[in-house]
Amino acid sequence: MKTIWLNLPVKNLKESRAFFKTIGFRENPMHKNAEHLASFLIGDHNFVMMLFPEEAFTGFAGNPIADTKKGTEVLLNIDAQSKKEVDKMAETVRKAGGEIYAEPSESQGWMYAFGFEDLDGHRWSMLYMDMDKMPKG
Repeated sequence: MKTIWLNLPVKNLKESRAFFKTIGFRENPMHKNAEHLASFLIGDHNFVMMLFPEEAFTGFAGNPIADTKKGTEVLLNIDAQSKKEVDKMAETVRKAGGEIYAEPSESQGWMYAFGFEDLDGHRWSMLYMDMDKMPKG
């Protein structure tokens, strides 16, 4: 295997593209001018996220799209380098129209995270892990 990427269905491609650009995801130059999809590069290793209109996604997934109002199909995690980065992203997501489902908070004395839903209800989490405080063994 060479690589992996993420495909997500969206109700409104234009609005979702604007949302992810606003929260700091880098638009993939390969698909920057595409009208039938959107693509972003995430993190230092350029993990690829593809956004497709729901009808196109259903066509190649061969299955109905999960109702994100009734359940969670996946939880996508983003690594943070500090608590400040987590807090800043939470504020950015809020301003961009995302819904915060878990406010920034500490967990187990060594993790700091918050959770949000994008415009289509896909759940994301940004997490800072203080490895010096992580329990040993």
